[in-house]
Amino acid sequence: MGKWGFRSTAWRLGFCLAVLCAPAFAANKADAIGSTNVAVLRQLLAQPEGSVDLARAKIAIDRIVDPSIDADATLRLIDEWAAKARARFPAGASNKVKMDLLISTLYKPGPWNDNRPFGYDYSDPFGTNVKNTLLSTYLRTRKGQCVIMPIAFLVIGQRLGLPLTMTTAPYHLIVKYGDEEQGQWTNFEATSGLFHADSGYEESLRIPPEATRQDTFLRPYSQRETVALFATASLLPYYRERKQPERMLVATDLVLKANPKDVIAMTIRGDAYYLLIEQQFKSKYPQAEQIPQDLRATYLDYSKQNHAWYSKAEALGWRQWGPEDRQRYLQHFNNMKTKSQGGS
Repeated sequence: MGKWGFRSTAWRLGFCLAVLCAPAFAANKADAIGSTNVAVLRQLLAQPEGSVDLARAKIAIDRIVDPSIDADATLRLIDEWAAKARARFPAGASNKVKMDLLISTLYKPGPWNDNRPFGYDYSDPFGTNVKNTLLSTYLRTRKGQCVIMPIAFLVIGQRLGLPLTMTTAPYHLIVKYGDEEQGQWTNFEATSGLFHADSGYEESLRIPPEATRQDTFLRPYSQRETVALFATASLLPYYRERKQPERMLVATDLVLKANPKDVIAMTIRGDAYYLLIEQQFKSKYPQAEQIPQDLRATYLDYSKQNHAWYSKAEALGWRQWGPEDRQRYLQHFNNMKTKSQGGS
């Protein structure tokens, strides 16, 4: 059967310990919680297009990650930030004026934000802390990164009736703004408060031609795809961090039905099979050849699925970062951090 061979994007996933047998009550309780969470996600993704309250959808997904989140309090904060921006709108303001005022309300110091604008969080270079992808965390700390900053801007903007949606680029989330003056969608970079054309992202993030050809990145998302993206951004990494492959598989199945081009969900689905191999086989058998004959078909299927889901993502233009990519990003991150602290 050869050496162990499988792929994963989870850099910190080490060899799993052998699965311990838990009491039946605990297992049943965990299964019940998992079923409830799946039902929540399925219900959110079944909402009619055009009628989704994206703030409520995001908070519902966040509460799967952290049940202690106060949904009503978080919604009040979103409404309060929308009201702060609305109070600055002149009579008859165009969407462009409203957009600019929302940007300054959140990102420019002033009485509208008690001189405490929202800003970039430089404490977690690779964004591995799932808690930092939650709305409640961002609204409390006013510090975020490329996952939560665009999502928060989107849900506040929806309260103001602005023509906004989400899109993605490699390892990045972006707000799409329906610019009435230009008659087209343009990209709002929530981490900097600036606007960029698609070509800017294609060049700076090295988006391959096959991804552009297949609309893998930078296309405006439907509301259903946006809700699925919320799950990809927070819930799927949460399940992966907790090494729960069965829940990863169920959740990615729902996400990919909503957005069949979600390449990150594909790689996380591949990671679920990686974890199943580690938990059921690698932790018990030092060599693949030692797997009992009656279990080999299962092992081979998991290995096949692991590779297949990565291949599907790659066919759509996704590329896994290597050491040089991570080093280049880290250098850029540190340069921006230095500038934010008054360096040159």
